[in-house]
Amino acid sequence: MKQILFIAVCTLTLISCGREIPSDFDYGKIENNKYTNDFFGHTMDIPEGWFIQDEQTQKQLSEEGAKALGGEKLAKTVKAAEITSANLLMASQFDIATHSDPNVMNANFTLVAENLGIAGISVNDGNAYLEASKKQFTKNNVPIVVNGDTKTMDVDGKTFHYFDAVMTMQGMKINQRYMATVINGFALLYVATYGTDDQLEKLMDVLKTSDFK
Repeated sequence: MKQILFIAVCTLTLISCGREIPSDFDYGKIENNKYTNDFFGHTMDIPEGWFIQDEQTQKQLSEEGAKALGGEKLAKTVKAAEITSANLLMASQFDIATHSDPNVMNANFTLVAENLGIAGISVNDGNAYLEASKKQFTKNNVPIVVNGDTKTMDVDGKTFHYFDAVMTMQGMKINQRYMATVINGFALLYVATYGTDDQLEKLMDVLKTSDFK
């Protein structure tokens, strides 16, 4: 079930540009199950007992996911995007090293920052970013089907745009919710991957613990 985790990371990094991450960019830190990122002025609680993936594991999952979804072309796209995108946080309900029940999804969320300095493309809010992402899904033949229209929700004063989607990977259908807002010239993405409505509710509760300064 490890593959479920890297999907969000390897798909939404496709529209990154050549502008480098600012020198004061902050990947954030975790203390007492609370994630804090000074660059985005963001804090968020991580559920007790959930498993946090370190930076090395996130990179490995992203690269493996790129190859599984799109072969070498997509893998190279992800590697080229590494200087303009950042995997900030990844946490799963179960330990990816031991969870093996095919009937229970290892619900997880990823927090990703995408540099919006894309030449000739104006991306001013989460909706515009998600629309650009949809086009990249099609261009790169990523097997994602978006369900319904893009909606909005307020998270501590920040407007997040989001859509629900189903990704098919190796014959398995995977439910995801892609959410985005724009802060300091970056798209801040929260991607929930889940199997049941209860898991989605829990993942949304995690995002709702966010505090933005």
